[in-house]
Amino acid sequence: MTKQELFKPEYSDAEVAELAKWFETRADRLPQTLQIDDATRSDDLPRTVKAYIKLLTSVNRKISHSGYMAHLLLIRERLREEGLE
Repeated sequence: MTKQELFKPEYSDAEVAELAKWFETRADRLPQTLQIDDATRSDDLPRTVKAYIKLLTSVNRKISHSGYMAHLLLIRERLREEGLE
């Protein structure tokens, strides 16, 4: 899936909660680093994921944070490609 396919203007609270739960249940198995796409790499993936989830779950949901949500979805897709289910 491309970034454009993952991105949408708004995500529901249920979508945010589902994605947060997916990462939280795998937090101890996240790799330290991840090449997310050709231009994006995280050298501290657990910290990145934790920060994005905190942002998405603790802010006013009327503010759009679609980019962060789409980025987490892309990270999850890459992790699944690497065998993390």
